[in-house]
Amino acid sequence: MNIFKNNYFTVIYIFLIIFGLFFNYFFLYFFLGLIFFVFFKKRNNYTYFIISIIFFTFVLFELIFKDKEFKSDYLTVNNIKYDIDKNYGYHPVKNQIFSEEIFYKKNLIKKNVYTIDEYGHRKVENKNKSKNCIIFHGGSITFGQSLSDNETLPYYTKILLSENYNVFNFAFNGYGPHQFLSKLENLNQKDINHCKKIIILYQFIYDHIGRTSGKRSWGDKSPRYVLNNNQLIQKGFFSDFPFKFVMKIRKNFRHSKVSNIFFNLQRVNQKDTEIYLSILKKIELVTKKNFLDTRFIYLVWNKNINNNVKLLDFFNNSESIFIDDLEIDDNVKYNNIPGDNHPKKEFNLIIANVLKKIIY
Repeated sequence: MNIFKNNYFTVIYIFLIIFGLFFNYFFLYFFLGLIFFVFFKKRNNYTYFIISIIFFTFVLFELIFKDKEFKSDYLTVNNIKYDIDKNYGYHPVKNQIFSEEIFYKKNLIKKNVYTIDEYGHRKVENKNKSKNCIIFHGGSITFGQSLSDNETLPYYTKILLSENYNVFNFAFNGYGPHQFLSKLENLNQKDINHCKKIIILYQFIYDHIGRTSGKRSWGDKSPRYVLNNNQLIQKGFFSDFPFKFVMKIRKNFRHSKVSNIFFNLQRVNQKDTEIYLSILKKIELVTKKNFLDTRFIYLVWNKNINNNVKLLDFFNNSESIFIDDLEIDDNVKYNNIPGDNHPKKEFNLIIANVLKKIIY
């Protein structure tokens, strides 16, 4: 007897499986186990019984090893608000000053100010319009998460280089190089149109490869770049159909212990690396086309990079500074706030001095 003989129940079964696939992996494992158990009861085939036991075991495994709620003595509270640009996606609301407070055991230990200018970038005070410009881009490390405006790497670089360079901070939390490329390709960047001699400074962490391939949950409203006949093109956002389905399934299974046994949803592959490197190369190409004199400096957090030959080859053949080679104390590299661990202001000052020696 076929349990799917009734069309009404068939629709219900399909709906429940789709619901489990996109929204609740616990439910999916349980329902698949139940279906195969019914198959076993109807057909007396022990293969179905074994399969049903496997899925029920998955449910128990997930329940036993479910992620426990993370508790920390630290608490960070901020009022940052976001907006969506049709080309490069999410960004902090323009022309705003946001505040942040960090508590340890309910005691206030630090206050931060995030000033966002009229272009949606973290403000760096440029008192004149020098034609020599340094543009920083990247993620939260460059943006200066958990640091005030006067503690970021772009800020210290501006201070050390005095009035010889205008400095701009195009980075933001959760960004990779794809947002910067989209800005270069789609926007009339009035804040840097006066620049003639350009230094593009990008701070790399390995997670950026996953961000440019849509393998991070927070990056759905980010530009999606694909290779089409070896040509890199922007194809909407990761949240656009049909890729939205892929993002939804990944988000559902990201915390599943079972799924991570069989495959790692966070892991990047060779295709992801090729897209990532194509983005970096196109940034160089577009910048050289738009400005008279260009230079590219890469700050590389080289953890895990030795396992990626193509990536290592690119940075070795570029003007790169490998952070690990500088032998900076970990207590300066990381703020040691659980769930945060961004660099301290002292780290940014060290790197700014390194950049000063290289740029001059």
